[in-house]
Order: sequence, then structure tokens, then C-alpha cells
Amino acid sequence: MNIVSTIINIRLLTVKIAGYQFSPSIFITLVTVIVVYILFSLGQWQLDRAEYKENLQQKIAERQNLPATTLQELPKSLDDRRYRPVNIEGHYDHDKQFLLDNRIVNGVVGYDVYTPFITVNGPALLINRGFVAQGPSRQQLPDISVSNQMVKLSGLMNKAPSKGIILADNLNDDSSWPVVLQYVDLKEISGMLNYQLMDMVLRVNKDENSPLIYHLPVLNLNAAKNHGYAFQWFAMMVTVCFLYLYLNTSKTNKHKTKNTSNEINGNKH
Repeated sequence: MNIVSTIINIRLLTVKIAGYQFSPSIFITLVTVIVVYILFSLGQWQLDRAEYKENLQQKIAERQNLPATTLQELPKSLDDRRYRPVNIEGHYDHDKQFLLDNRIVNGVVGYDVYTPFITVNGPALLINRGFVAQGPSRQQLPDISVSNQMVKLSGLMNKAPSKGIILADNLNDDSSWPVVLQYVDLKEISGMLNYQLMDMVLRVNKDENSPLIYHLPVLNLNAAKNHGYAFQWFAMMVTVCFLYLYLNTSKTNKHKTKNTSNEINGNKH
């Protein structure tokens, strides 16, 4: 124990300025440096996240105003495809549709409707046709019928919605259609359809004459929140530095020793 105590109390340096002495131990200094580095890294990470969100928000706004392209002309990167306008031609696989459960639009509980679409000269992909309110009961599903005639569609490409908090697993029961989903897993859905789907979904435009309710989810790109978190981490870093200086600084005994010496000399007289 004495060895450990000795190592912990080894002084890094001793600096005396105007009656004060700064004398931190090597151990405390090392711990402080590690903590400060971690706090600084966390603050910098939050600033990077804020910058990423700001850039992404700007890119999304710019992409939505681009001329519509074809599936073949899309960039290879999934991130670069997001919110790109596209035109497609083909027909719905109207016998096999999916209802994404637990959706709320304008305070109404219901489903997002996803229907496979077979394109003429490209891959099959999943189409988000819009929102439909829940029926009188969960056993009575709403009518989401659609024609299988050849049509031309336009919309925005996007990733499949994130799973979020999963309330239940998908049942994978394709004995009756439409199938109710708790989350969208394109690989899982491809297995149910027995053909490959593109790795993104298309949300059809509002003017596609769909009887369903169009809604475009707002991305949670609140960069101000990340700036706030960064400020908190940096504030904690500054606090740790202040405590390091304060707790390792003390008054010197120079003046106290001088006064004690004068008292002793006075007593002698």
C-alpha cells in the first residue's frame, strides 16, 4: 500500500507564483488528461454530427428539385440516391401487398401501404403508396386494392424506414394477403415474394391520383440539438480543467513561517 501511495503522490512539477504553489501529482495529471481528451472527443463528435445533418438537409432540399431520372441512372451510393426524383414504368404486383403497422398521420392510426412494382426495363422495387386509416378492427383490414395495368409513376427514392422500437416480429405469414408488417425488411419481403427487390423504396408523388393519403416523413435533422450536446461536453471539459488547477494549487507556508519565527523571537525577549 505504501508503494502505491508513493507512486500516486509523485509530483509532476512544482511551480510557485505570488504566494501560491501549483504541485499536481503525475497520477492525477494523467487521469485529468484522459478525461479531458474523452470529453473533447465527445464534443467534437457532436459538432461533426451537426455538420453532417446540416449538409444532408441542404442536399435533400437540392435533390428534390432535380430533374427526374431513371433507375438505371441513379448513383451507386445509397446515401446519394436518397430523395432523388425518378420516373418508372411497369405494373403493380397487386395480389401481394404489405401494410406497415402502427403508423400515425394527423392523429389518425393506420398503416403505410407498400406494394411491389415490376418495372419494364429494371429491377422490381417496393412502392410506398401512402397512408390508409385503420379499419373498424384490426381483424378487418382496409381496402388497398390497386390495378395491375401498365402505369408510369414518379416519386422520391429513399431507404426503407428504420425499424425503431420493434413491438413485435414480422409473422412472415404469406398465406393471406395483404401481409401486416411491424417493420420493413427488404430481404425478408423478397423471400416472401420469391423475387429480388431493389435495395431502396419509392415514395410516389402526391399527384399520382392515389386514393391513399400522401405524407412525407420529416427527417429528424435537428443540428441545434447536437450543438447543445457539444456545448455540454466542452463545458464539462473546462470544469475538469478548472478543478485540476484549483485542487492542486495551495498557498505557500512562507508567510506563516515568517510570522511564527517573529513570535518566537519576541518571546525570547
